[in-house]
Amino acid sequence: MALLVTVVFAAGCSKEKESVNPANSDSASSPAVSSTASAEKVTLKVWGDLVNQAIAEEPFKKINEAFMAKHPNIKIDYEFAQNEDSLNVALQANTLPDAFYVQGNKSTKMKEMAKAGQIIPLDEYKIDSSRFPEEAINYTLVDGKMYSSLPSFFDYAMIYYNKDIFAKYSLEAPKTWDDFLKALDTLVANGVTPIAVGGNGDFDRYWPIQEMAPAFINEDMINLYEGKPIDEARMTELFDTYRMFVDKGYYGKDFVAMDGKAAQLAFTNGKTAMIFDGTWNNTIYEQASMNIGRFAMPGKDGVRYAQEGMNNLTTYAVAATSKHPKEAAEYVKFLSSLEAAQIVEDANGHVPIVKDIKPKGEIVAEFSAFDKVGKNIYHAFSAAANEKSKPQDLLLTEILPKLMLKKITGAEATQILQQELAKK
Repeated sequence: MALLVTVVFAAGCSKEKESVNPANSDSASSPAVSSTASAEKVTLKVWGDLVNQAIAEEPFKKINEAFMAKHPNIKIDYEFAQNEDSLNVALQANTLPDAFYVQGNKSTKMKEMAKAGQIIPLDEYKIDSSRFPEEAINYTLVDGKMYSSLPSFFDYAMIYYNKDIFAKYSLEAPKTWDDFLKALDTLVANGVTPIAVGGNGDFDRYWPIQEMAPAFINEDMINLYEGKPIDEARMTELFDTYRMFVDKGYYGKDFVAMDGKAAQLAFTNGKTAMIFDGTWNNTIYEQASMNIGRFAMPGKDGVRYAQEGMNNLTTYAVAATSKHPKEAAEYVKFLSSLEAAQIVEDANGHVPIVKDIKPKGEIVAEFSAFDKVGKNIYHAFSAAANEKSKPQDLLLTEILPKLMLKKITGAEATQILQQELAKK
């Protein structure tokens, strides 16, 4: 297992990086009780990710208990109160908690908050980054300054499948794109809904295209990062394939009325053979009383792709409005520690990107069974965004719903995005 993870992340982890703050001499994973800025008893209000409460609740209870044991003068008032709406309301009303989770460079949100002075840089608090690969450090940076705790894990969207249903129809986890399509057609021909998909939520609709994109437009996503033009024919083929899955009935009949939770329930109840979902949700499927397998989507080029993406379960920022910024920074510092990361790994099982984390069991081997890390389409369009153009939002809120409802073609979707990218 250690070899698998090492090979996957050889480029990022081959040599340890220097700390963002060269003066740092404090290890974030030290078992000793840390001193805080003051002996004053303080209470920190911290918001957790409401969407991922099911997988975060157990580890964060232990993380918070461990932190308070090390810092007896700090009480953590932790609530799973954060989603996109509550965060936006808090930003507008200037009522942010002391600390809250952020998604680093996976979206433009952290950068926008940093530019607006709504979160504080953390460099002076000496968070140890020497254990982390470069891509994890870059995740936390805005204009060269650190604004969040460091991610300890890698995540990507993959396919979970019901091994019993596959065995019934003599199917195996596909290794090529053609094998994947044949399996889908076999299931449809036998009256089985191949894939559970939530059709009425922006990110619920998004997971299929995140998995498909590296297989079709990985080169174009690299170009978006670098400010270069994209190939319209490849982009159109990607969008046509996304729509084709609807045309061929791969999602069944009722997917438009389902959200992500309903899709998960349909899969765990045995009503579908597969589901697109992230490695971060593995706990949900581990707890289901069914025979589960996992595989990375095979590309048209014969390559099994993961998509780049740091895990944001433990990446938190400190609000500029906090009355206790030093204590809040201590909490964020603890979230970057080996102790906190190991608690999360033991609870859920993620793909570690830090060498000293002990992987959880054989499931991580399935997570690591891919050939190449491709680009993430949402990140690529976010990188191409500017003040007038938000192609990543357009993809989620207009392009994908219209494709899923068969209101536009792949060519029309490409043109809409090209027009958005042209805005300066």
